Amino acid sequence: MSASATQIPEGSIFSAATVEAATTAGLRELGLPAGEVEIRVLDRGSRGFLGFGARPARVAVLSRAELAPLVEDLARGILERMEVEGTVRATQSGLEVEVLVESPGSDGLLIGRKGETLAAFQHVLLRMAARRTAGKIRDVRVDVAGYRDRREEQLRREAVALAERVRRTKRRGMTEPLLPAERRVVHRAIADVSGVKTHVAGSGSNRRVVVMPADAEGD
Repeated sequence: MSASATQIPEGSIFSAATVEAATTAGLRELGLPAGEVEIRVLDRGSRGFLGFGARPARVAVLSRAELAPLVEDLARGILERMEVEGTVRATQSGLEVEVLVESPGSDGLLIGRKGETLAAFQHVLLRMAARRTAGKIRDVRVDVAGYRDRREEQLRREAVALAERVRRTKRRGMTEPLLPAERRVVHRAIADVSGVKTHVAGSGSNRRVVVMPADAEGD
């Protein structure tokens, strides 16, 4: 059946010349048997005409494993150990689970300075879930009161502005110190800007994304 790619994580979407080939690639990549997944055909592709207008088939390979309830319970357990009251809602797409936490009055505590507590919460939750599911879960994304969405949008805007400035001035620039997940957001945002390249500099909590003109020598 066909379905929109909306709300389906990129890690669950696979492309190939045919629907069958894309499905096979997805099963191989995820390490799942056909009986444990749901296949959604996003685009059946086209051979085109005389080689023109051809496009690959695209499918979403989604695990049928019930991961969301488990992750939701684990997240509640972390809140209890932190002695924080709040509500938790988890949704699943493929092997990825998104967890939304609402805790009026304690949002700042759960987010922490520049999202550091939130990042630690997510890291611990993913490790716990991976142990309980024998590694079947692919990723866990935790957000508190919409902070992560707002932060990622801010990072994307700032990253593109920085890249445009570097391209215009031919002088390198860099971000503030960022968490690993935030650096990935910056790299993805800048990947669409031509004429620049990125690398990471610094160590520990002081790691930053450096943006340089694409023709600059060295890193």
